[in-house]
Amino acid sequence: MGQLRETVRRVKAKIKLTKTFVVEAYHFFKVTMKYNASVNTDNDIEKMQYTMLRENHTIEKGLSMRNPKKGFGQQKAINLLDRLNKYMTIYYEQDPSFMDYPLSTISNYIQYTKSNGVEIPAIETKFHKVVLRLKDGKYNCIPSGIVPETKAHILDKCNSDFESLLYSRHSLRYFTNEVVSKNDIEKALTLAQRTPSACNRQGWRTHVYLNEKSHELLEWQGGCHGFEHDIHTAILVTANLKAFLSYEVFQAYVDGGLYAMNLINALHSMGVGTIPLSLAFQTSKLQKLQAFGIPENEVPILIIGAGYLPDNFNVAVSDRKSIEKTTTFHQL
Repeated sequence: MGQLRETVRRVKAKIKLTKTFVVEAYHFFKVTMKYNASVNTDNDIEKMQYTMLRENHTIEKGLSMRNPKKGFGQQKAINLLDRLNKYMTIYYEQDPSFMDYPLSTISNYIQYTKSNGVEIPAIETKFHKVVLRLKDGKYNCIPSGIVPETKAHILDKCNSDFESLLYSRHSLRYFTNEVVSKNDIEKALTLAQRTPSACNRQGWRTHVYLNEKSHELLEWQGGCHGFEHDIHTAILVTANLKAFLSYEVFQAYVDGGLYAMNLINALHSMGVGTIPLSLAFQTSKLQKLQAFGIPENEVPILIIGAGYLPDNFNVAVSDRKSIEKTTTFHQL
């Protein structure tokens, strides 16, 4: 009888867990189908803005490469201008200031491309047509595109105080040819261990890939075409699903994300350049990570490309929103 009761208890517990996970999966499905930016994208001002910021950043990324190709990104600029034109028709009255950043980026892109001897009259024409639709035919030119940076300036600022650390960090797309030393990697990993986690479980894991292994991982990731072979050190951050309970189905991503950001800041504080590379892919792609030694129980969070700083380099401006647009104060 005792064995039977234990079997019944285990079956009931399994049924309860199954119900919990099915309910969570179904809720996630419903919310994602409603709010994901791929669904009815231009029927929602926020979805349209977020996706255009993504498209805008692809142009900035291209400008911040070590040796951008002459005339790169023309179709991307045309596509973005077409969507900005559509935004003017639908949403301009709701948020006219949104136009300032992408138009400033495209203006910089036009200047850069022409300075390299490539004429792009179709893009210029589209750009001027959009600008003419603005109130008074003007937009506020804000910092955008790329800015020159130096190793000396970064090293002076990256470990002086927390504010300087944050304002001096940029995503880099090229480094020196040196692999980050094991001592430097281990020091950064030790600093990142100070990350808070749910009930101090520290469910994160890190996988370090060097030289060709780094290049292979980044080629699979696919987000750094044209500069994957300039990154000789890659750190893949994961979170172990075994660390979390039935009511914490998303906690792995929270703890893993906190750790990844701390690791990025730890590397930067030591004067090591970084670029975070997304792993927010579909299951069919993520399953291929098992070929890189990632077990099924570890969910991928982020790849951090790392390297030592060259003396001079360019970084994308990546303008930030004002906190008024991202914050709500709730008061009695």
